[in-house]
Amino acid sequence: MLKAKSHLRKKIHVSGNEYYYIHIPAKLAHDSQFPFKEGDELAISVDVNNSRMIIEKISKRSTRGRRKR
Repeated sequence: MLKAKSHLRKKIHVSGNEYYYIHIPAKLAHDSQFPFKEGDELAISVDVNNSRMIIEKISKRSTRGRRKR
């Protein structure tokens, strides 16, 4: 299991919208076992009872039948 410490950060945009960020340390993200890549679409769920956040990669749709140009 890969482990690292991080912090939740809150930023308020000039528009007034609030955003929350979780920084993933490079030491963790560069590990060969890290399952995500830049641009991956992710599903985030929160297990409130156990104070856990679950992040999963969303399966990419099949490109079968599409031709590359």
